[in-house]
Amino acid sequence: MSQSLGNGRNDSQPLLSTTSARLVAVKIKSANKNIFRALLSLASANLLIRVMGLLNQIVVTARFGQDQHMDAYYVASLIPMTLAPMLASALEASVIPAYSRLRTKGTREQASKLFSTLLNLLIVLSIVLTAGLIFFKTELMTFLAPGTQSSTLLIAQDLTPFIFPVLALMTLNSFMECLLNAEGKFGWPAYAGMLTPLATASFVIAGGNSFGVLTLCIGTLVGQLLQLVGIIYRAHKMQIIYRPVLDLKLPELKPIMSAAWPALFGGLISMASPFVDTIFSSFQSAGTIAALNNALKLNGVPTGVLFAAVGRAALPYLANQAAIKDMRAFKGTLRLYLWIVGIATLGLTFVMTFGARIIIGIIFEHGNFTAHDADTTAWILVGLSIGMFPTAIGFIVSRAFSALGKTRILMGVSIFSVFANAAFDAYFGRIWGGFGIAFGTSLYYFCTMIILIVTLRMMIGKLNLLTPPKELLEMVQKLSRGQVPTTLTRGKEGRMRDFGLTYAFRKRVMQVAFALSVFAVGAAGAAQNALFTVRIAFGSLVVLALLRYQYLLVLAWACINVFIGSALPLFNGNNLLSGLTLPTLLLLFYVPTKEAFKRLPALPFWLFYFIWILLSMGISPIPLSQFMTIWTTELDFFAVCVLVVLVIDSRQKMIGFIDAMIAPSIFIAIYGLYGFVTQQHGVVDPTTGFFRISSIFYDTPPTLGLYLSVLIPITIYRIFTMRNFLKICGGIAILLLLMVALGLTFNRGTLIAVAVGLVVTVLFLPSNKMRGIAMGAGTAIVGMVFLGTALANIPILSRFSNSDISSLNGRTYLWQALIDHFDPAQILGYGLKSSDVLLTQLQVGFGGGVIATAAHNIYLEAMFEHGIIGLTLMCLGFIAFGWCLLKKYFSDRSFEQKLLVAIAFGTLVSIVIQGYESNDIWNQGVGIYFFILMALPFCRYWDKTQGSNKAAQEDVQEQSDQHDAENAQKEQEELAMA
Repeated sequence: MSQSLGNGRNDSQPLLSTTSARLVAVKIKSANKNIFRALLSLASANLLIRVMGLLNQIVVTARFGQDQHMDAYYVASLIPMTLAPMLASALEASVIPAYSRLRTKGTREQASKLFSTLLNLLIVLSIVLTAGLIFFKTELMTFLAPGTQSSTLLIAQDLTPFIFPVLALMTLNSFMECLLNAEGKFGWPAYAGMLTPLATASFVIAGGNSFGVLTLCIGTLVGQLLQLVGIIYRAHKMQIIYRPVLDLKLPELKPIMSAAWPALFGGLISMASPFVDTIFSSFQSAGTIAALNNALKLNGVPTGVLFAAVGRAALPYLANQAAIKDMRAFKGTLRLYLWIVGIATLGLTFVMTFGARIIIGIIFEHGNFTAHDADTTAWILVGLSIGMFPTAIGFIVSRAFSALGKTRILMGVSIFSVFANAAFDAYFGRIWGGFGIAFGTSLYYFCTMIILIVTLRMMIGKLNLLTPPKELLEMVQKLSRGQVPTTLTRGKEGRMRDFGLTYAFRKRVMQVAFALSVFAVGAAGAAQNALFTVRIAFGSLVVLALLRYQYLLVLAWACINVFIGSALPLFNGNNLLSGLTLPTLLLLFYVPTKEAFKRLPALPFWLFYFIWILLSMGISPIPLSQFMTIWTTELDFFAVCVLVVLVIDSRQKMIGFIDAMIAPSIFIAIYGLYGFVTQQHGVVDPTTGFFRISSIFYDTPPTLGLYLSVLIPITIYRIFTMRNFLKICGGIAILLLLMVALGLTFNRGTLIAVAVGLVVTVLFLPSNKMRGIAMGAGTAIVGMVFLGTALANIPILSRFSNSDISSLNGRTYLWQALIDHFDPAQILGYGLKSSDVLLTQLQVGFGGGVIATAAHNIYLEAMFEHGIIGLTLMCLGFIAFGWCLLKKYFSDRSFEQKLLVAIAFGTLVSIVIQGYESNDIWNQGVGIYFFILMALPFCRYWDKTQGSNKAAQEDVQEQSDQHDAENAQKEQEELAMA
């Protein structure tokens, strides 16, 4: 409330009449629509900011508790944290109306000149004010906390040089935010506010143990600076031009100053209220100041999200309605949002009053924050919650005075508030301590609310605030009859358009809801690990971006997925897989998955297979957390398939996505060749003595072979789609590189499977000419590979003559062990990873050593772990892939699509063969590329190519029909002449 009483415009304006003129600007219906749209944008942003602030407060209280150091910090930060919102309120009340009028009636050049002058004035005044505050820091700290211990005051004085500069940055941020709001941009500047709590929490975690509460000051300073950079960037995109000018003769400055000084003076007076609370709290026990501030921060979540957002969103439209003297619309808008805010605030008051102890315990009672601290803070929160309803009503009504330009009235009310607050704090604080100070604050809010409502009624007539708005009544009546309001029953693109809830807007709201779920996880993890909290908070921003830009999400899967969990240190332990998995799985509930099922009918089989695996959760021998991690990463295969089908809808996206898949394979192949030269990143074959490369896949050459067996075919497809000779040569060079790396794995099964797959691909190429080119080029490339390896004395095929080929390097012994221990009566099998556990216990040996602890056969593994039904579902998934590809190939499709289908079908044959001796298809870093390749022939992009092909065929057919008609006419003419 102390921030709300200083808003206004020039009091010299005449009293507005209640006669409705011809509306040339804002009518009540359009005003409600625009206000509601801005309100949702601001409320969602404020909610994120407040939740971020709570996460920051969790980290701070867990690290520092509520001792004298926190008291010192809150005393030192009181001036900038209170003075900056007061300045922001004055700027909002004076700048927005003047700037809006200038942007409507003037030129962009005039608006730019006014903006630059105001910004330069603010910079100079902020620097001077900050320097003055630092100079008088000793006197200020003594005045603010006269009853505090001298040691606490000394700590506060030492913190002032690091916290007072925040005042200048907060003021500049508020000014820039006001300008963007005047331009109709509410979201970006509001969301930029998340950077401050993020930076603060990061600094506390990084240096809290070493530098104490000083990290709070530095983190806040850095966060405000980052927020300013973000807002400046948005202003630049809006073409708000800054000029190094200071023109004090601008005609717009006078009305701005006239409206600003009463609001500034009133805000300066009302700013005394938190000072009064701090002064009286300093006479209480140690930690009361910190408890009061913690309760205020928690109380600020609903206030900032609800009525602060309503006030900021409604002010521009109330000002416009007042400017055109449409007081009927003015009163209607004010009454509607007073009722909305009032109903919501009453519910919040009940929850926060009776659930204060539970809320404080869940959020803050961790680390150094004791149960006694929680009790103290909870009682103060109860006292503040009692006044939440009058605070909300007064906040909105004060916006009405600002819109009318009656800021001097607000100044008078502010003077009363200061003395009333001091009197109530002195009386109730002496009786009830910290709770009494909070209760006294709530009591003066009631008095202020009554004064504001009575004064406003005397100015503009009856407000009829006790009469429910007709908009709410209509909605209640329809709901009581069991009817859905008409705004909720329209089509997908037209639902709730009267309130701005378009399909695109609801997408953003849903993305914000997804991000909030991540914040909730972060709040839960804060009790155990503060670093985890900040990582979740930062990750939520990435998750929100990936939810918004789904093509960026699938590109991330293509580019970095293969490196996650590999031997490269930068891609381990940084939650990269979680950051990709979370938005991918969440999008399954948002994207039209049914459409993906229609395009690729094999997907339901794989979904049923993964659901069947989930049913074995209770019988799996591995821990539940490990089970869910493995199952979720396997479910990613299905989810990424769905996204690829739906997101790839243009040729540019298709080519870019395929290039993103090929790019990491180049590095992996080169890294493998480097390992072959240096005899690193691989294993020595015990039977031949040759070094087998594994590149980034630890010491598992078969995994590298399986990965390359998917990337080599897609590289061939990319070569055939190139039109530039140099690019084709580059593509062939990459293909040679990948094939050499594949050969150096010396993996017999992979080499055979890739050869068979390429032969199948050649047979299914869409033209005889292309088959000839493929056979000739393929023979030449294979010959070059063998020639190069022969010159380098590398016998690639040497392992095919080894004695262990009959037992497939001992794999048959592993398979026999699984078959011997399998019981067909186990419908669900023995659970995920049960085959690995069994082979680890059996220690199956061959030639004096243990062969392996994995099945190395996806079919036997699926049968043992998931039963006969699980094996059947997996096989049906592979068969469905093949059937869908063949059906797509023989239908009337484009040339490039047939080429891609041929590539995918050959790869499918290769993978099915390799599954006989390897289970690396379920390796998250490898198998997902196979599923991506299966999805590419069915993506949305091919609909456009099919349409263009049909159009071309129709044109050709039309020309042919026209030619036949002309020939028939000529024949008839010749017959007639004969």
